[in-house]
Amino acid sequence: MNKERRIQQQSPVEAEIPLLPLEIMVEILSRLPVKSLCQFRCVSKQWLSLISDPLLAKSHLKKTVSNDCFYSQRKRVIISSHNLYSLEYESIGRNGSFDENLVALELDYPMKDKPNGLAELLDSARDGFLYCERSEEGNDEFPVMVKLNLPFCVNQRNWVDILGSCNGLVCIAPDEDTLFLFNPSTRESKRIPDPPSGFVPNGWSVYGFGYDFVNDDYKVVKVGCGTVCVYSLRTDSWRIVCSFPYVDNVSESGVLLNGTIHWMVSFEDGVDCRCVVAAFSLEEEVFSDMPAPDIVDTSFEFVVGVLNGCLCVLHSRNQMHNDFWVMTEYGVGKSWTKLTLSLSYICMKPLCLALNREALLDVDGKLLLYNLEDDSYRYLVVDGIPAGDGFEADTYLETLVSPNGFCRTELAVSGNLGTWGQVTYSGMHIVFSPLHLHVLLLAKNHSSSSNRFLDRTDPSSMERYGSKPV
Repeated sequence: MNKERRIQQQSPVEAEIPLLPLEIMVEILSRLPVKSLCQFRCVSKQWLSLISDPLLAKSHLKKTVSNDCFYSQRKRVIISSHNLYSLEYESIGRNGSFDENLVALELDYPMKDKPNGLAELLDSARDGFLYCERSEEGNDEFPVMVKLNLPFCVNQRNWVDILGSCNGLVCIAPDEDTLFLFNPSTRESKRIPDPPSGFVPNGWSVYGFGYDFVNDDYKVVKVGCGTVCVYSLRTDSWRIVCSFPYVDNVSESGVLLNGTIHWMVSFEDGVDCRCVVAAFSLEEEVFSDMPAPDIVDTSFEFVVGVLNGCLCVLHSRNQMHNDFWVMTEYGVGKSWTKLTLSLSYICMKPLCLALNREALLDVDGKLLLYNLEDDSYRYLVVDGIPAGDGFEADTYLETLVSPNGFCRTELAVSGNLGTWGQVTYSGMHIVFSPLHLHVLLLAKNHSSSSNRFLDRTDPSSMERYGSKPV
C-alpha cells in the first residue's frame, strides 16, 4: 500500500517534465553519435522503428557532413589485413603527439570466419603438412610421397578487398567476387547478388561504389570484358549499361568524387595511346574523358586518388617514384600540379588529412603522416594489426545509413504528442511516448559523461549545417 502511494505521489512530478514533439526528437537524435543511437534501439519497438528509419538516417548524415565537429568525431579509417579494423580519425596526430601507438578496433563483418582455401587444405592434410606425389624416372607405377615445405605462414582468413566507401557504407569483397555493402558502425550488411548472366568476366574486373544523389540511390559499378554493369541498391538488381570504351588495363577500384567514379585509363587515339581520366557519372551512367596530367612516360601504371577533395594521379607498381599530381580545380586540365615528395614509393594511396593538416597516406602497405609544408614524414604504428602482412585502407563515416532498409519514406508529424501520441511513420501507425527521451537525458545528466552528451543535444550548442554537400 505504501509503495502504491509513493508511485501516485511521483506521478505529478513526472507530468511536469516538458514533453517534446516528434520533429524535435528527430532533430535531437540526428545529433547523437551512432553508438548511442544503437543503444537507444533497445528502449522499445517504437524507438527501434524511429531510429531505423531512413529519414532519420538522412538527417543524421546531413548533420555529420555539414558540421566540422561532428564530421571529425564520426570519421574513421577502415583497414584490411586478413581482417577488418577500424581506427579513430581523431586519434591520428592528436595534439601533435606521434610517439604513442594507435589502437585499432577489430570489426565483425560478413564471412569473417570463413577460412581461406589454403587453410582448409592444410586442415585436411595429414599431420599438418602438404604432400605431393613424385615419380622416379622410369618408375611411374610406384610414385613417392614428398613433403612440401611452405616458406610462409598461412593466415586463416581471406583477404578482404575494400572497393569503396560512401556515407558510412563500405563495399567489401571478403571472398573473391562475393560483394557486400557493409556499415561498420551498425554492423548491418547486405549481400549483393551476382551480376547478370550475360556478364561473364574473364579474370579481369574492377569496381566502383558511390551515391547517386539525384536519383537517391547507392550504386556499385563493375567493369570487365569491355562491359560495364551497374548494381542499384534501390532496385536490388544489376543492369548492363554500356561498353567500356578504353583499354582493359585498369587494375584498381575506382575513386568517388562529385558523384562520379574515376579511373586512370589508356585511350587509343588512332595509332597513338594516351592516358585520360575516365569519369563515370552515377546519375547518367555514362563515361566522359577528363584530361590527365602531362606525364612524360606513359609506360608506367597509374591510379587515381582523392586528397582533401582534390583528384590525384599516382604511380602504381613497377619501380620507385617520389612524385604525384593534384588537380586543384576539378575538371580543369591546366590545374594539374606536380608535387615531389621526400620519400620514394612503389604504390601509394592518399586517405585523408589529419587534424593537424598532415596527409595520411597508405604507402606500400604502411601508414604514414606526411607534412606537405616541410616535407617531413613519420610512419605510424597501429596496435592490434599484425605486422608484415601489409594492408589496404580507406575512410568512412559513422552513420545510420542501412544497406537493408533503403527506400523513400515520408514522416507525418502531428504536432506536440503530449504524454502519449500517435503518428503515421514509414507506413506504420505507432503509439509511443516522447517522455522516454527526456528520461534518457536525465539519466545521462547524472553520469560521468554527462557534459559531452549534453553538448551534443543542447540546442544552444548546435552549429550551422548545410556547408558541405551530402
